Amino acid sequence: MTASSTAYLTWMRAGTERLLEIVDGLEEPRFAEPSPLPGWTIGHLVAHVHFNARALGRLASWAATGVETPMYDGAGQREREIATGATLPPAVLKELVRESAAELDGLLSALTDEQWTSHVVTAQGRTVSAEEIPWLRVREVVVHGVDLDGDSWERWPEEVLRALVFEIVEQRLARGQAAALAGVLTGRSPGPLPSWL
Repeated sequence: MTASSTAYLTWMRAGTERLLEIVDGLEEPRFAEPSPLPGWTIGHLVAHVHFNARALGRLASWAATGVETPMYDGAGQREREIATGATLPPAVLKELVRESAAELDGLLSALTDEQWTSHVVTAQGRTVSAEEIPWLRVREVVVHGVDLDGDSWERWPEEVLRALVFEIVEQRLARGQAAALAGVLTGRSPGPLPSWL
């Protein structure tokens, strides 16, 4: 493992622990309430976090075995999983989130130094090394931890937040959104905040 992948794995474990605390603390009626994500209830969001761990686990298996195992088997799998998961009883969803998080951690912990350098393909079609898999999970547990709890960003380590912001800025610049981003960051945006921020 490299220094970055070791840091990502540490961040992933800390973020997962915090996320599981949040999910465990959700009262059953809240699962039917709207989440901050349009069209999704809290149940949808918790189901997404669970199935995301399973999908990233498939990438970890790909890195370990060399057998191509995409995050999703064809178009629509992600949406179908989330829709079905959202209908499960909250107690079941809570247990599934915990189980899948442990499974992902176990798969990543078992990778050898050579396997960490294996290349896999994300759901967005990006080819990345297995070293990035924990970072992909960090983004999910931190951002959706905030979504689920109204959790303050300040509760997360500064280095994690810095890495998230750096990645967002890089992505927006690559998409030619430098002017819009500069407007938002300087408070000179001519209109409402863009949906991508």
